[in-house]
Amino acid sequence: YQRRVHGGLGDISPYVRKTAILAAGKLNKLNKEAFNGLNLVDKFYGMIRDGDPSVCCNSLMLLSEVCEGGVTINKNIIYFLLNRMRDFNEWQQCLVLSLVLRYTPEQSELFDIMNLLEERLRGSNSAIILATSNVFLTLTQNIPDVHLQVFERLKDPLITLISTSSLETSYACLCHIKLLVSRQPDVFAPSYKEFYLRYSDPQYMKQLKLDILLGIANDSNMKEIIEELSVFALDVSVDTARGAIRCMGQIALKLPSAAAECTRHFLEFLETDQEHVKAETFVVLKDYMRKYHDAKKLKDFFTAVTKNWKSIEDKNSKVAFIWILGEFGEEISDSPYILEDYIENFSEEPYLVRMELLTAAMKLFFKRPPEMQPILGPLLEKAISDFTHADVHDRALLYYRLLVKNPRVAASVVGGKKETISFSDQENAEIRDKLFEEFNTLSVIYGMPSERFTVSSPGILGQEEDEDEEEEEEEEEDEDEEEKESNGQDDDHMETGLLKEPKSSKQRVELQLENEPYIEPKVFQQKWTQVPALEPFRMKLKGVPNVDRVEQVFASNRISCLASGVKDGISKFYIYAQTQGSKGQFLLAEVVIDAQANATATVKSDDSKLHDWGEYLKDTIKSI
Repeated sequence: YQRRVHGGLGDISPYVRKTAILAAGKLNKLNKEAFNGLNLVDKFYGMIRDGDPSVCCNSLMLLSEVCEGGVTINKNIIYFLLNRMRDFNEWQQCLVLSLVLRYTPEQSELFDIMNLLEERLRGSNSAIILATSNVFLTLTQNIPDVHLQVFERLKDPLITLISTSSLETSYACLCHIKLLVSRQPDVFAPSYKEFYLRYSDPQYMKQLKLDILLGIANDSNMKEIIEELSVFALDVSVDTARGAIRCMGQIALKLPSAAAECTRHFLEFLETDQEHVKAETFVVLKDYMRKYHDAKKLKDFFTAVTKNWKSIEDKNSKVAFIWILGEFGEEISDSPYILEDYIENFSEEPYLVRMELLTAAMKLFFKRPPEMQPILGPLLEKAISDFTHADVHDRALLYYRLLVKNPRVAASVVGGKKETISFSDQENAEIRDKLFEEFNTLSVIYGMPSERFTVSSPGILGQEEDEDEEEEEEEEEDEDEEEKESNGQDDDHMETGLLKEPKSSKQRVELQLENEPYIEPKVFQQKWTQVPALEPFRMKLKGVPNVDRVEQVFASNRISCLASGVKDGISKFYIYAQTQGSKGQFLLAEVVIDAQANATATVKSDDSKLHDWGEYLKDTIKSI
């Protein structure tokens, strides 16, 4: 086999030589010592200059695999490959361009290399154009003036690609353009019309174009961009309409000169019959009013929002509208009575709406106390006695205690003077620089560095986790064996050796629990503050489960959930069970699952089975 590989490398047929290189690579995989014994590395370097392009590129690929640190690149090799670019097919050209990235030229060589690659930007192959773009950006990154000229040179080929390629290729090119816009928006600003939405574009393309339009919007083109977006704000697609309105709002925050133009369109949107258009406009207005908070300039908005508030159904829109009532309630005559309507259905509203209702009512109380006093009291009473969501209960309790302790302090907490807010959508500079380092890779498509979505070591995805689990199981088995040995050390001293103790095995703790326990929220809170507790325990889950899955597992183990919720990726559950019998005692617990799948549980009970309850809950959580 080795002899035939060696002979094939010198065959007169380029096809045989190319295949022999592949066979050598296979030999390297199967028997590295045998491959090293052939001493073929120098021969492969010589075959880089082979007249056949396939033999040349196969040699480069093999050297990249067998040589530590990859194939050695020098000036002669680079110039030889660049001068032969026309002989290579598209895949081979991409290979050569990846090697150019590893070469650090002197400044005198920089323009020679770029001139040799200039022709690659005139083609129609997206892989070659993006690879060449990566080379140009990398070579000029320390020369600001030339770097800017590179952006100018790359603009036309990339824009041509998005209009002539398939949808998938166009999307990849748009992702790269979005990254370029984040660094040099002024280069693409004159070509803003190329990024207008088309009715035939899929939704993912439209959203990406909206992001690019937001990035390149400036004082010279913002009027035309806003007019175009206002058309798509009334699009039949709900996602497109919402995205267009959201983009208009972000342009207004980015460019103060665009505020007046956007104001006119926002007022028009509030008068439409399309509920999703009204809803998204309310959400956008919240941020708009946080920046442009001059009540005199917002007078027209106050009339429009109070005219259309009854049709709001979306929870985010309700939150935005209630925030407006609390922040500008002194300018809106009906604001206390509108809040009163919401408060009547307080328990039926989503928790985000209930949270905002509490804050808005507190703000308006200090602005219009005579009208809000009979409203605020019942609201706080409802919220404090509401245990379905801990955050709502805690915020109401905080406001109540502030009012009881010192109303002036409460006024400064909820209604203090606010500084002018500045909004910024600039990407994190560190992440953006990493994305430029990984240009022309999936990192640009995902919008995150590769370290966030790739495994650190080669192998089957998830294999490392499985091995960790196996190690943990082996450790537990070893511990059980040690325990058995320690418990059985006195067996030899028994009077008879015919009888042997049965081997103990760790079994799940079983509790006799009621199938459908029930406890009043007030009773739960009272017991939680009085009954003893075990030391909280913590364990690692296999993944982050959703709330419904966790509640389902609890229910299947005769555990009821009093309240649950998710905030900032952290899930929290207040649960309880009840032992069987006429005097069944309640077993209480709080379970918290964070974004890293770490579960922490605090168990409490005045029952003698407190320790068993902790073990039972531990086994239940493991099964999630």
